[in-house]
This record gives sequence, structure tokens and C-alpha cells, in this order.
Amino acid sequence: MDVFSFGVLLFELISGEKAIDEEGKVLWAKVEGILEGNEGRKVKRVKEWMDEILLQDSISMEGVMRAMGIAIACLHKDPSKRPSMVDIVHAVSKSDDSVSDISDDASSSSQVFARIRTILW
Repeated sequence: MDVFSFGVLLFELISGEKAIDEEGKVLWAKVEGILEGNEGRKVKRVKEWMDEILLQDSISMEGVMRAMGIAIACLHKDPSKRPSMVDIVHAVSKSDDSVSDISDDASSSSQVFARIRTILW
């Protein structure tokens, strides 16, 4: 799987915006530097950027921040420095040990989706 596209997908889910707007501006350009600075500053910038509907839900900001970090890593300018999908699955799996397996194969696509969903909600 193309991890760049996966990063774009995560940004779309978090922001509620399309990858490319009507003016041709790309979504990922809006997040440059968003995770720089102290923790309070990072959270404030992410909340300003993310979809208002997510803010109204009982969403874990810790999970959103983790997903943002994964998405930013997926969009690294140097493709050789982007994580592999195995790295991403490992990071998502480590992030929440309380998620129970929903299939016999913990690495199935439904299990991976369940873990990604858990990060955001």
C-alpha cells in the first residue's frame, strides 16, 4: 500500500476536508509545522485544524495527535524516510492494547481498520 496515500486519507478523516480543494491547494500543505512546539501549542493548532464534528464527539485528543504523527510520517518529503505499512500497523497496534481482536487473524484488514478507528475515537 502507498503510505503517502494513507497519510492523506488520515488527514482527510481528521480535517473533514478533501485532499485537494477547489483552488487546487493540497490539504497536507496546511499541516506544515502543526506538531512543532510544546504539547499545549500542538493540541491547540490541531484542534483549530480538525473537523468540528470530531471536536463535538467524545474523541481522544491523544489518539488524534498519534494519528497526526503517523500521517505526517507517511507524507515525509523523502520517500525512503516514510514508514512501511508494517511500521504503521505496529504503531497503531501498540497504541491501544485494550482493543480486542475481532477476527482470528489479528493482522487482517478488519482488525487494522478497527485499531485505526480506535485511535481516532
